[in-house]
Amino acid sequence: MSLYSKIRARLSTENKGRLSKLLILSGLKPKINKNIVSPFNEGILVFSADFEMAWAFRYSKTLASKAVEVGLKERGNVPILLNLFDKHQIPATWATVGHLFLNECARNENGIAHPEIPKPAYFDNRNWLYNSGDWYEQDPCTNAGSDPAWYAPDLIEQILSAKANHEIGCHTFSHLDFTYKNCPKVMADAELEICKTLADNKGIRLRSFVFPGGTFGNYESLKEKGFLCYRKPMKDHIDIPYIDSFGLVAIPSSLGLDKDPYGWSKEFHLKMIRKFLEKTITHKLVCHFWFHPSMATWYLDNVMPEVVRMVGEFRDAGMLRVLTMGALAEEFISTHKFISETL
Repeated sequence: MSLYSKIRARLSTENKGRLSKLLILSGLKPKINKNIVSPFNEGILVFSADFEMAWAFRYSKTLASKAVEVGLKERGNVPILLNLFDKHQIPATWATVGHLFLNECARNENGIAHPEIPKPAYFDNRNWLYNSGDWYEQDPCTNAGSDPAWYAPDLIEQILSAKANHEIGCHTFSHLDFTYKNCPKVMADAELEICKTLADNKGIRLRSFVFPGGTFGNYESLKEKGFLCYRKPMKDHIDIPYIDSFGLVAIPSSLGLDKDPYGWSKEFHLKMIRKFLEKTITHKLVCHFWFHPSMATWYLDNVMPEVVRMVGEFRDAGMLRVLTMGALAEEFISTHKFISETL
């Protein structure tokens, strides 16, 4: 843990907000990788969404009792976000939990859901606690009409038919901890394989992966199943991708978009976003904004429209390119040789 992280961990929420605000206003944040020469001719912006609905929250240490509520909120927000991205012709990567492809599912004669997929042993990580019952215990095993927080084939069709030319990525089938510790390879392979099959049935090639809850691992499985890239927090907020030892493209993660816990105003949020974009453009690097479609209503109504509009303006001025994760990875692989990880 860095000295900054140690100091920050001791601060109250209010003082954490003050510190972050000071760093942003002073120009110390966002941090930029100044140790590399950019291979790009302009700045690049990536949007990615963790499209997960109730699946992400059923074992949450803070939101398990509200999993369905959050899932339904996300269901309502997705069309709003799609309209917003369409308005400005901005594509995003929708990292989709595989179960959302299903219109329905059912338990077998023994009452077991998805018996063909290996299930994890009990575990406790930073965000989730799974210590009783079956991994699919909360799965209603009905259909999208009866339990719309757990299925979303209609929303996937909306994403595919949107004018902005979005990418469908992968977020595992059941939003599981993907670390080597809690996800044996046989489980990782099975989750990825069913996601690929469901995507293939819709003519979708899965290229991009987002690790649920930042639970990194099983890179070998990703490579073997044909994935090209994944999202990763790096030392610097604004950076370039690199090709890791598995031959996968690690794409920097810059900033999560949502209402902060500090009470920041709309104006300050937009000032911060502008700083990220201006530094990206100046240094011709990559900025990656990610979000949960279940974001706070205040942010969706007041900040997100202005963020997308701002990105569109920089793009239209020829100062910024907007790419999906998969498009960026393919370009990076095809035009640049291996770049060693310097972190």
